[in-house]
Amino acid sequence: MSKKFDNFLHKCGIQQQTNALYTPQQNGVVEQTNKTIMECTRSMIRAQGLDLEFWAEAMNTTVYIKNQCPTKALESKTP
Repeated sequence: MSKKFDNFLHKCGIQQQTNALYTPQQNGVVEQTNKTIMECTRSMIRAQGLDLEFWAEAMNTTVYIKNQCPTKALESKTP
């Protein structure tokens, strides 16, 4: 956490929120999103009978699809 980095975030209009180290329970939304992405990726790999060498491509596809779906947080807009 440097002043230079804080200035950069402010300049880009990014609001930073911090939490205590090693406490994932403080960040429930992100933890749930990560769980959803992992479950979808596993489902894709298993459904298509792919080897684990395609894990990165399956994960990229999962995130792409998730980003194309509207969300409540953005008032029915896509990310």
